Amino acid sequence: MRRKFGPVATYEDNRTDHLRVEFAFDVSQVAEQHYAPAAYHAFIGFEISKPLLERSFQATYGVPLTVVSKNLDLALGTYRWTVSTLIPEITRTAWDAKKKEIRQNDPRADRRRYIYAISRSSFEKEWGATYVRPGFGARLLAFLLRFIPKIGPLRTLAFHPATLETQKLFMDSFVRTLAIYKEKLAAVKRGEKPDLPNTNFDTGELARPGAYRLADDAAAKLSKIVAAK
Repeated sequence: MRRKFGPVATYEDNRTDHLRVEFAFDVSQVAEQHYAPAAYHAFIGFEISKPLLERSFQATYGVPLTVVSKNLDLALGTYRWTVSTLIPEITRTAWDAKKKEIRQNDPRADRRRYIYAISRSSFEKEWGATYVRPGFGARLLAFLLRFIPKIGPLRTLAFHPATLETQKLFMDSFVRTLAIYKEKLAAVKRGEKPDLPNTNFDTGELARPGAYRLADDAAAKLSKIVAAK
């Protein structure tokens, strides 16, 4: 990547490799038990404030949320079900790939304690049954993907564990991000307006026209939507 794109490779440069790196970080964090099963449900959960989401979307983009979501209840329900299904699958993969390392670090670790899971009945009792379940075709494809060679568009699904160096970079950036977030929250509590620069998170630089094609495309699409309203 460095030879092809230089010291900085953006998402636009190589979307597949960016997704693979993100997936490697997710699996590494799960395998190291940084996502505690009980804490995941109790602290993060799947609660979403619809009024707050609608107000925030309107304030951010200048158009109502219904522009991109005709059925918000269905969208949120599908999101909740997808996350509650995807996270357990990732943890199972992580366990199978790194169970020896996990047990070396924590001899008490076992599969039942480690893997977060939520049954369909528990899910529907807590959040309702308004969501889109994966159909037979989707489940069959998921099964076949375990055996299909990860080439072409499927390269994103090929898991490559992050190296110790890249994991350290990830954790360092996470710690810095958390510190900045705490500073912003403290400013709000003091009644101050936090400084929120318009940063392009793909490049790390201030957003400006003509600097990044994906941002320009998104801005052009939003401008058309706002103008139509």
